[in-house]
Amino acid sequence: MKCQDTMPGTQQVAERRFLLAIRESFIALLPFLFVNSLMALIIALVDVWQPQWQQYQFYAWLTEFGGVLFSFFPLLAMLSLSFHFAKYLNLSAVVVASLSIGALIALHIHVGGASINTEGFSRFFGDPRAVILPIVMAYSLRFVMTIERLQFIKSTSLSGYLKLHLNILLPLIICFIVVTTGVWMLSEIAKMLLVPVMEQLGDASLTQQVFVRVLVTHILWCFGVHGDNAYLLVVGIDNGLQQILPNLTIAQFMDLFVLFGGSGATISLLIAIFWASEDRNSINVARISLPFSLFNINEILIYGLPVIFNPRLVLPFVMVPCINMLIGYVVVNQGLISFSGHDFPWVTPTILNGFIAGEGIGVVLLQLLLIGLGFFIYLPFVKRTQLLSGNASLDATMIKRVQLQHDIDKIAEQNYSQKQQQIIEHSRNLEKTIKEVLNGELLLYYQPKIDVEHNIAVGFEALLRLRNSEGNVVGPYFIEEFEQAGYSNLIDSFVINRLSEDMQKWHESGFYPKVSMNLNPNNIIEESILELLLDKLARYAKSIEIELLESAFMIDFDRIEHCIKRLRDVGFVILLDDFGTGFSSISLLSKVKIDGIKLDRTMLENIVNPKGRTLYSHTCMLCQSLGFTLIAEGVETKEEARFVKLAGVDYVQGWLYAKALPREEAKRYMILSQQLGTQPEAADHYHQQ
Repeated sequence: MKCQDTMPGTQQVAERRFLLAIRESFIALLPFLFVNSLMALIIALVDVWQPQWQQYQFYAWLTEFGGVLFSFFPLLAMLSLSFHFAKYLNLSAVVVASLSIGALIALHIHVGGASINTEGFSRFFGDPRAVILPIVMAYSLRFVMTIERLQFIKSTSLSGYLKLHLNILLPLIICFIVVTTGVWMLSEIAKMLLVPVMEQLGDASLTQQVFVRVLVTHILWCFGVHGDNAYLLVVGIDNGLQQILPNLTIAQFMDLFVLFGGSGATISLLIAIFWASEDRNSINVARISLPFSLFNINEILIYGLPVIFNPRLVLPFVMVPCINMLIGYVVVNQGLISFSGHDFPWVTPTILNGFIAGEGIGVVLLQLLLIGLGFFIYLPFVKRTQLLSGNASLDATMIKRVQLQHDIDKIAEQNYSQKQQQIIEHSRNLEKTIKEVLNGELLLYYQPKIDVEHNIAVGFEALLRLRNSEGNVVGPYFIEEFEQAGYSNLIDSFVINRLSEDMQKWHESGFYPKVSMNLNPNNIIEESILELLLDKLARYAKSIEIELLESAFMIDFDRIEHCIKRLRDVGFVILLDDFGTGFSSISLLSKVKIDGIKLDRTMLENIVNPKGRTLYSHTCMLCQSLGFTLIAEGVETKEEARFVKLAGVDYVQGWLYAKALPREEAKRYMILSQQLGTQPEAADHYHQQ
């Protein structure tokens, strides 16, 4: 399997981290949105059907409370985004939130006098930058914190938590200055560009103004900003009460033909989700938001899917209302439908408002046509979109949060959070490991293999090592992570190429050792690895032993046998590695066509008790009777050396004799051992390598 097919790239990991942070940020706000939507719906229905209740103090209190509460949404969104991006970027949530709020305050302070007061609270947090700042600040802080020169606290005596927050001081100051200044400069540039646009917009026709408003408000929605509020703050043009035709205001036109179910004409999106989506999460959110969307309140749908910062839904979300506006205007302007002049509130459900406002069924037919057109536009995006994940625990968690259940299953929530964190943590660790490998140097060392009968070194096992950036040679701690990520073929390719180079240098110097090498079980059946093996090492085949784990035969026995036959036909020797670990199958020995068996160190560790000694001895007898060469791994003491020799082992390797050595030292060791014999106590020099 190719590594790019199994391992998500850095860009994919970053995208997943970004989308998870966005999604969880707004999921955490769904209870708030649910309550606000419910309050807005109640107040609107009272205005329509029980206007006499408006004289009660409770109505006045509820109206004021709802307005003030909703003005807090941008602040809550900023805090939620700060927390979740900090979580997935491994930052301090308090620091990210403080930086974001501080930057927003700095952008609203003017030298001429106080710019922030109680009356300006809604305007302050209605700033579109309030939602964008936490994201920019989190990524900027993460980048700056990777600069080692700014990490001035190096002491290991301090706790990691304390050291982290001391070292964050300089990155915090830098990010605040750079991000605030950068956002301010971009804002000033935007203002300069908007001045002529506003002048042209003021001189434009009413239709052009409405189209620009529809386009801009929906683009702002895609960035988590309440489109209409932000548009009015910037542009200051509210032409909703102006008439586009007799008996039809701009606001009525928008409610009738543009915003079916709220911004984005999401009634069409709901139908597309129910019709074609295979994402259980999307269907559940759609079900919960449907009652509110019927009354043109769709914040739950927009933030729950989410549409916000979701590149998969931005295009249709902006395109559908714009198309609705253009088609509706053409039909209305041509006089193809007429209107009664009857007023209706904005919460009146679609189709019903068409019956109220229209003369005849022309308005309703046009509404149905536009809803159907929107459905077909949303449909392909819904079909090919899994809005982040089809994970069952993720769906269950979202349903629980949206339904405001007080009896949330804490265990399921905890398991979900742990699983998501493990995904991100694994990706982070892999990125760190890859960086360490790239900053270091891969090496191939050789551990001597000793002939028990003649007490001399007759070959080596090739073992991977890494010289890190500090110059220390360490073991291949990264192999397991590389294998899990699908990079094992790169490791095997390196070993094959380096062994080919070393064999060539040895042969050129008149040195002809036998060398064994390990191959990943999944790669032995890969044609590319097999061809590389034959291309690089076929000329040394009679001196090369290929070690395969028993698990290789569990993958595809027939293919493994075919590959082994090809290798043995060329002259390679095949060994079964780590025999005795896991669930070794004795019956496998009668099926596989191999030349030798390597007995794992774990079996040798058990010879301290009688059963362990008996098992080891009888295993050796069985393998010998089947004609296999026996190699004992991990021999570390003289007692173990004597025992395996009596058990009938042919070759041994282990720290008693020597650790893995660089190429030239391994050559000197073997030459010396063949001249003088290998005495275990003489190997102390090599233990220091």
